[in-house]
Amino acid sequence: MTQWLYLIALSSLPFILEFTSGQEQHDWLGLFASWTGIVCVILVAEGRASNYLFGAVNSAIYLILSFQASFYGEVLTTIYFFIMQPIGLYTWLSNRVNEQDKAEPSHFEAKKLDWRGWLKYLALTALIWIGMGFAYKSIHSHRPFRDSVTDATNGIGQLLMTGLYREQWIFWIATNLFSIYLWWGSNLHIQAMYWVYTLNSIVGWYQWTKAVKKA
Repeated sequence: MTQWLYLIALSSLPFILEFTSGQEQHDWLGLFASWTGIVCVILVAEGRASNYLFGAVNSAIYLILSFQASFYGEVLTTIYFFIMQPIGLYTWLSNRVNEQDKAEPSHFEAKKLDWRGWLKYLALTALIWIGMGFAYKSIHSHRPFRDSVTDATNGIGQLLMTGLYREQWIFWIATNLFSIYLWWGSNLHIQAMYWVYTLNSIVGWYQWTKAVKKA
């Protein structure tokens, strides 16, 4: 019951903003992007594979919005997200653990990185950030290494999420805070979505940490 109340409360925020902001024209695309994104991350925190269905829809809409805003770093990242949705869904479903004493027919065993894993993924984060920064610089981007920050954090966050690692939430928090800065003053729905993402990432870290300890 608590999980449903949490889902309803957070996912209702985009609708509250849309119909109380006083705007003459409704931003339906931004509204739906925000709603599907919020539902997606809440389902991730709860360890539900259905998150990938909402994630696919959200990625498609966010791709359009990012292209319209000329956030080309976000465009490339979103294409990557869209491609990773069926891969992640297959991986999660392949790692189900069935137990007779569980109310749910299946669940997933959360993992945690050891120090070798941390070194590997931090090195990969730096490599993506610097590599994409130079790539954007080569096409005369005005903010090459700023645009490439979320390429790195999103990329590693998605890899860790696919692998069922709790440390994904640290990368999601970094992504969300930087994305709030990126979209500041541009799209109210997207800003609100990332604020909710940040809150949910903290909840996700807590829930997945409990799952790791229990395992």
